[in-house]
Amino acid sequence: PLYCIGAGFRYGILVDPFTAQRFCNEMGNRDERSRAILKTGHPAICIADAVGSVHSLEKDLSKIAPALLQFPDLDSLAKHYGMDSSRLHSTIENYNNNIIEQRADSFGKPLRSDVKPIAQAPFYACRIWPKVHHCCGGVQIDTNARVLHIDTQKPIPNLFAAGEIVGGIHGADRLGSCATTDCLVYGRIAGRNAAQAASTEK
Repeated sequence: PLYCIGAGFRYGILVDPFTAQRFCNEMGNRDERSRAILKTGHPAICIADAVGSVHSLEKDLSKIAPALLQFPDLDSLAKHYGMDSSRLHSTIENYNNNIIEQRADSFGKPLRSDVKPIAQAPFYACRIWPKVHHCCGGVQIDTNARVLHIDTQKPIPNLFAAGEIVGGIHGADRLGSCATTDCLVYGRIAGRNAAQAASTEK
């Protein structure tokens, strides 16, 4: 993730190893990328060159090996992943031409002003596949972290919730870097109100 988020998605491309072609907007949100990869039925290959790879959030790329591999040229990269080399070259050439000629990307990827053509060796690649790392669904709560009854929408007495057991905080897709805040903020609210409810009952 540290490589793809900082370098691969922004400054590189995702290709289907069966076709050696792009299939999605690499800068789409995690749900869009995940659905696109799952639709292919197999892991995708994230590719970037030496220039794009300097943006990796993990600066020492050797620490990511063997998940992230380095190749001296695109032919050896294609061979390693069983891709058709000529198709991969064509895919990257089309992507590079969009950058050089400042054309709109065919998948709607916003090309940043500092994006360069994928051309400088060494080239880096890794297999990626979606995984569950956050649950967006769950029970509904109010601002006091009280769980609401699904039918009446009224608080269920003495039932509080916080964290990933709670749904609806983010909407259809999770906002990055918010899970810990959810747990801490609503955890404190739930804990305080649960303690107060318990002391009131005594």
